[in-house]
Amino acid sequence: MLKDKMWTWGYVIAGKTPEKVPFVGPSLCSLETAAAYIGTPNVVFMNSNHNINNLSHECFRHVVSCKQIVCALQHGKYAETAKTVSAMSKRYPQIVGGLIDDFREKTGPSKAITPEETKAIYEALKSENPALKLYLVRYTWQDQNEMVPFLPYFDVINLWVWVPDEKVWRETIGPEIDRIAALTKKPIVLGLFLHDYGKSGKAMPMNFLEMQCVKAVELLKTGKIEGIIFLQSGWFDQEDHRPQIQWLKQYLEWVYGTEAQR
Repeated sequence: MLKDKMWTWGYVIAGKTPEKVPFVGPSLCSLETAAAYIGTPNVVFMNSNHNINNLSHECFRHVVSCKQIVCALQHGKYAETAKTVSAMSKRYPQIVGGLIDDFREKTGPSKAITPEETKAIYEALKSENPALKLYLVRYTWQDQNEMVPFLPYFDVINLWVWVPDEKVWRETIGPEIDRIAALTKKPIVLGLFLHDYGKSGKAMPMNFLEMQCVKAVELLKTGKIEGIIFLQSGWFDQEDHRPQIQWLKQYLEWVYGTEAQR
């Protein structure tokens, strides 16, 4: 089912709302609330991206109803966080993997990470649960050939288009995904921004939101990608993002509701 391959990316609000959500500001919307609103059964838990101590029951009790959970690994403590995620997966079987955000992004924390360091993270993640998968965030502007030495040490590519570009979504994203898949032999999960971080710094323009969602669902239906991730939960209750969130909800209801249940 298509619905089973949909994810929401974001942050659990463990305390009182509103709470300051990274890269957003004050928000009333917790990760599990956003996922329920648009009907995605799976979540990418980003609290641990900033603090390994957020891998706690206090946070996880909010997402235990989710089907699958991928946990971000704290920058600067990747292997340590991966080992903690591995241990936690024994208590929470919903945990299916760990994620390194902005992998080898030119100004990011992992810009100089080596294959040997990635191997240690990979092994730490699987130390108590070999079934867990290591996800790496990559962008279409990056040279994917640099991933070749890393191929034995990760399981899934989470691919993103940083700057809204009509040509990318209408023409080149499909061939680029084919090329990455041929190069890496890894499944690809496509990420979609609800906020235009790369250009305007505002809500994603509606024409691009619609364009990227329609294309992503097409790629999912044809088996080119393994899933779609919507980023992020903190924007869901922001008034200036309301049209985008409501359109997405309606669109996904149509996607889910018109697929025969076999």
